[in-house]
Amino acid sequence: MLTLKGLDKTFQPGTASAHHALCGLDLTLKDGEFVTVIGSNGAGKSTLFGAIAGSFFVDRGHIL
Repeated sequence: MLTLKGLDKTFQPGTASAHHALCGLDLTLKDGEFVTVIGSNGAGKSTLFGAIAGSFFVDRGHIL
C-alpha cells in the first residue's frame, strides 16, 4: 500500500522564483492497484516520484 497525505513541495521558497510543485496532494493506492500519472511540463510528475523514492524531503505531509 502507498499513502500520500497532504504533500507540499516548493522549490526556491521565499523568492520571486518560488515554484509550488506539490500542493496538498493526497493519494492512496492499495496492493495490486496502479495509476498512470500524466500532465504537462512542470506539472510535478517527476517531483512526485522523487518524493516517493526519497530523493528529497517534502515541505509538509507524509508518505506511508
